Amino acid sequence: MTPRSCARPCAGTGSVVYPADLDAVGLAILAALLAGPAPTLLAAAGWPARAPRAALVLWQAVGLAGGLAAIGALLSVGVGPSHEHLVRMDFRHSPVWRNVSFGLGCALAAWLLAVLAASFAGVLVERHRHRRIVDLVARPAPDLGSLVLEHAVAIAYCVPGVRPRVVLTEATLEVLADDELAAVLAHERAHVRGRHDLVVQPFLAWQATFPFLRPAAVATRAVALLVEMLADDAASRRTSRAAVAAALARLGAARLPEGALGAAASESALVCRIRRLLDPPPALSRAAVMLVYVVGLALIAAPTAAVLR
Repeated sequence: MTPRSCARPCAGTGSVVYPADLDAVGLAILAALLAGPAPTLLAAAGWPARAPRAALVLWQAVGLAGGLAAIGALLSVGVGPSHEHLVRMDFRHSPVWRNVSFGLGCALAAWLLAVLAASFAGVLVERHRHRRIVDLVARPAPDLGSLVLEHAVAIAYCVPGVRPRVVLTEATLEVLADDELAAVLAHERAHVRGRHDLVVQPFLAWQATFPFLRPAAVATRAVALLVEMLADDAASRRTSRAAVAAALARLGAARLPEGALGAAASESALVCRIRRLLDPPPALSRAAVMLVYVVGLALIAAPTAAVLR
């Protein structure tokens, strides 16, 4: 971070406003917007269902840019008076409150990275445990490319990762027609191929870190729904929309194991997905999709540029 060497006095006060301080104000405003109104508005918008992949990119940009902006605001306050490059800062001659702000920025960055790493590590451990269990108690079904559990509830899910598993229950095989079963299998394989777990996990970590922030929970639900829509679309291309919708209706809102991804979901999300399959909205235009990508890139670039310059 290299604040400009010029500074200007505030009109009528004689105090000095440093460019880095102005950066800090802008970054703080951006962080507040991305942590509050932006997730709420994006989750309430109708267009993400028309372009779930582009919407997921924008969600990731909102999350990453929000963290960068919050960290950058604190760091900018810390280096405001130094007129020096970050590595040449002389903390001994800076006011204590600026040094504290700089330290808080570093601590926030370390904390967010640690929370994300801990969240991923916890999920990896849980998935490894779950894979070992299903390998022991489930029977292989080579013709389906899955494992089958003896269970009275119809459930289908995948345990993603380097060694993924697609798991069905005996009840699932009994209640689904052949085309519906093919749709469910295609849905789970789409999750595995797309590594959708990596898309959802940062938002789960965000929600766990800030459980008191309603937008964090809103963002997690919205991203999880978009990931399911992506898998629905992939399954529809291999089978049909009607088959996927029928399979979803038969499976219902089953509770899935921790760390798993599956065709079932909450009741409200399930209704939304079935309606989307049976009455698909028009796809977003290519120009609109490109605009979404540009906005996402700009969101990340803005705080990054402010921090690095």
